[in-house]
Amino acid sequence: MRKKAIFILIFLLSVFYQTGNATPPETAGTQVSISVSENLAFIGDRIRLKIKVKTTSDVDDFIEEPITMPSDFDILERTAAQKRKEQDFLIFEKVVEIAFFKTGDFNVGPLVIKLKKNEKVMETLETKSVPVTIKSVLTEEDKDIKPLKGLIEIEKPWYLLKYILGVFGVIIVVLLILFMLKRRKTKAVEAPKRLLSPLEELEVRIKELYQQSLFEKGKMKLFFIDLTIILKQFLHRTYGFNAEDFTTYETLYDLKKRESDVSLLNNLEFLFSISDMVKFAKYIPDAEALDDLAKKIEDTVGIYKLWAATALEQMQKEKVL
Repeated sequence: MRKKAIFILIFLLSVFYQTGNATPPETAGTQVSISVSENLAFIGDRIRLKIKVKTTSDVDDFIEEPITMPSDFDILERTAAQKRKEQDFLIFEKVVEIAFFKTGDFNVGPLVIKLKKNEKVMETLETKSVPVTIKSVLTEEDKDIKPLKGLIEIEKPWYLLKYILGVFGVIIVVLLILFMLKRRKTKAVEAPKRLLSPLEELEVRIKELYQQSLFEKGKMKLFFIDLTIILKQFLHRTYGFNAEDFTTYETLYDLKKRESDVSLLNNLEFLFSISDMVKFAKYIPDAEALDDLAKKIEDTVGIYKLWAATALEQMQKEKVL
């Protein structure tokens, strides 16, 4: 009699334990169960639905399928099944996060569990369902708040599509017209630039240098730095040696190998020397020295222009002959 009472007590405790969790049925050494993290929750709360499979079968994974499609809750997130071994059993656990968006008493499940091996279903079992109660977040003080209205179904919303496409079409056409006009204007403004000869470039850059009025602005050192750059680039283009990377001594030394006009060499030596004195020795030339500078530059340009005119005249004579 005592043994029978103990058996009944154990049975009742087992039934009580199973109230919040679906009791796993056993079939051929396999148990499946589902449980929820909260049996009582509020609208929108994330509830963890845990699916557990315990089996002695040699399987790789499982899939769960609802017997009826759930309409009471939404699935927010689903994790992959975690697999581990305990003694003679393989344990699979998967967590699915769900949320209810209306109040009431609901059941999660039952689910059909299919055990798979190499993508082949080896065993199919069914879980029980788990009860969940969802309460409103409103309190007694919020009774004057009206319940949310259901969504209004818009019939045939595709009629808006033609208007949207029409607007996009107009925008694209306008952008294409603007692009074509800008491109045509750019082509009209841009004229092919003629490459200046070394002498023409020298004259233009010397004129632009004086137009900056660096003497009047107290930037005399900057004037002579730019003058040195202009002269060395001219020598590079005229004689073909890399004067920009040479010192004044190296530049004049290399120039004397290519040029024999004494007057021209003296002019360039003066221009480089006074530039170095201002840049490195803090020499400040007076008005007379600046006049000499201008005359040396003009004389140098004049010598090269005379040579250019003589060369052109000689070419014309050769063409006549």
